[in-house]
Formats: sequence, C-alpha cells, structure tokens
Amino acid sequence: MEKVFNINGQEVKVQDFKQSGDGVSFVLNGRTYYYMLITKDGPELVLDNGGRFKAAVGTPNREGEQMIIANGREAKAFAAGKKMKKSGGAAGGLTSPMPGKIFKVIKEAGSVVKKGEPILILEAMKMEHSIRSDKDGTVKKINYKVGELVQGGVTLAEVE
Repeated sequence: MEKVFNINGQEVKVQDFKQSGDGVSFVLNGRTYYYMLITKDGPELVLDNGGRFKAAVGTPNREGEQMIIANGREAKAFAAGKKMKKSGGAAGGLTSPMPGKIFKVIKEAGSVVKKGEPILILEAMKMEHSIRSDKDGTVKKINYKVGELVQGGVTLAEVE
C-alpha cells in the first residue's frame, strides 16, 4: 500500500507501508526500512532499526501537524490529505509539541517576527527544539519564563 506524508512542506511517498503490532515497515526510494517500538513513555519512544534510538512524536497542533524528533533532527509531518482545518481556539498561539522546559526566550513581547523565525527554545528529551512563528507579525505574549516546565500542547507564545 502506498502512503503519502508531508514532511517539512515536502510530499514524501512510501511504498509497501505495513504496520503490525509494534512494528512498521515501508519502502522509500527503493530501500526497505523497518522500525520496532521498544518502549513508549508518553511522547517519548525508543525505537530499534538494527540500533536503538530515542524519538518523540508531539501532539498534533490545530492544523494537524505533528512535531517528530529522532536522532537529533526535527520535522513537522502530517499524512497528506489529512490536514485538519484551523479551529478558532488558540489562534495565533504557538504550542509546545511535548512536555519540556523553557531553555531560552529569543523574542520578547512586542518584537516583530517573520514566519518561521524562532521565538523560544524548548528543551525536551535532552534536545533543544525551536518554537517558530507560524506567521509574520508581532509577539503579543510569552506565557512562560526560562526554566519553567511545560506540558505538551500548551500555548507558549502568541503572535498577532
């Protein structure tokens, strides 16, 4: 079965996608990949593909995108064609993809930002994750201070 994902704005097609039990396999660019879930603790995962590594999958935001972090790399992904419509809740808000600690505030309230510009850094799973503006505008509010612990899905900052 072919499955299509959108990863960082790029459509990625995988062939022979199979999921059974705690394993998933697929073919991408002629190469077969297989991953087995070893442990899961909330959003944190330990996977094995011949070598174990940590990963995390965040809660989908209001647009249906999920932050995925594995091997020190992060990506936004959603199943193509499955993107949810924007809802009225938390309009202009930037949410935490997973539980973590505010590591650094880059832009203060009142700062002008461009879409994609980092506003703050969240530390989770011993990695730093950039929380970026989802649009051009002005930072209305930063809801947390450096060092504060946050849950996944909470609004960290607001841009208008």
